[in-house]
Amino acid sequence: MNIEYIGRDAIVDAPDVAFTYQVSETPRDFYKFKGDSNNLDWDSHSSFIGDYLVHPYGNNNDLPDIIKNTVQTNYIAPGIMKKKTQLIWGLGPQLYTEDIQDNLLKRTWVKDAEVMAWLRSWNYEEYLLRACTDFQNIEGVFSRYELNRGARIGDKASIASIKHLYPDRTRLATLKSYNSREATHALVSDRSFTKSHNQSEYKVYPLFDFLNPFANANSVLYSNMYSFCTDYYTVPDLYGSLEWLNRSTSVPLIFKALSKNSINLKYHIVSPQKYWDNKRKEIQENCTKSGQVYKEKMLLEYQAEFLKKISVVLSGEENTGKYLHTTKEFTVEGTNLLEHGWEIKVIDQNIKDFVEAQIKISERADHALSSGLNLHSALGNVSETGKNDSGSEQIYALKTFLQTGIDIPEMIIMKAINYALSINFPNKELKLGFYHVNPEKEQNIAPKDRLINQAAN
Repeated sequence: MNIEYIGRDAIVDAPDVAFTYQVSETPRDFYKFKGDSNNLDWDSHSSFIGDYLVHPYGNNNDLPDIIKNTVQTNYIAPGIMKKKTQLIWGLGPQLYTEDIQDNLLKRTWVKDAEVMAWLRSWNYEEYLLRACTDFQNIEGVFSRYELNRGARIGDKASIASIKHLYPDRTRLATLKSYNSREATHALVSDRSFTKSHNQSEYKVYPLFDFLNPFANANSVLYSNMYSFCTDYYTVPDLYGSLEWLNRSTSVPLIFKALSKNSINLKYHIVSPQKYWDNKRKEIQENCTKSGQVYKEKMLLEYQAEFLKKISVVLSGEENTGKYLHTTKEFTVEGTNLLEHGWEIKVIDQNIKDFVEAQIKISERADHALSSGLNLHSALGNVSETGKNDSGSEQIYALKTFLQTGIDIPEMIIMKAINYALSINFPNKELKLGFYHVNPEKEQNIAPKDRLINQAAN
């Protein structure tokens, strides 16, 4: 028997039978029984590492890992994310000054050899590419400032370089002795926070002090988009599309099972989340009694054995007469009647209808992702008909994006660099920004400068 998992779904390929398996929540009280990873109440959770109170990123301190796994296993999400990065990047980072002319804010793009030499000394473009990628996924960027070594012996202090920090390996923290929960430090590891660590494996840096930028040889700046009523980290727009992403990711898996060895899915089994929550608790209690450390794979191993038993009942002529007994449980909570029970649904063997239904789910998921990421379908290559949108529609979408979707992301991505520029070169009044060229319709461009002729040359 072969089991392939996609999030909370699975395809079970056993002799004489194949079925889909899904862990489902009660629709009437969806958020109450959602998995812990989808709970937004992070601020009330914390853990201690040494002398620091660590603020988790996600209810299980694993939101960056969840987003990484969900996005990278999807067939369309990485392309859309990369497209947004390319749109923000434009023609690349350039120095500029700001001025008001005719009551309009104008940027004047300039060259400065001294500033560019400093930027190139620590590979600023590589830093910015990583910062752009982080912003597209979690709408926040962790950066570490490093002062010049001469500052320690009395030379003029300056910021020597800026280093990118991985969001899955960096967490905000508060010193235990601090009389507030406001973040004061950042803990950095060389591995994801979802893995076990020894205390000695963490490095601790104070957060960047805007009033006294030279107070620490190394400090961390977290630049992010504030999320409503969330204290420490950003809840990215992508978060609301994770369920749609999982749905669209599972569709190719279903098609794989359909085509592999001409398998026809016969059953769709739905199990209640409450059953697995109780089973996890039971396994954890057994581990505590036996002195073992509970690992999530223990629950997955139990689930695999359980699915084997189900496949035996559902498959083969020799099993005629066997049956699987399931029960339903109801919980009364206020005016809600919450249902927890197993369902086994026979899949209509009209494969055409089944395939068309799955394709519609996938298409709807694609549009939900594009909308959730605030990227017009014409720019994300997600159209209703599957064909490319017209050139005029793409130009209009691009102009709208450049006018409304660039400024705040650029401010967050460039925050660490632009603070450093104001500190190292206070008299130059320079900033770094992404250079963009406003798009024009092809008929308004001289024939020799049109894209088709440039490509031919």
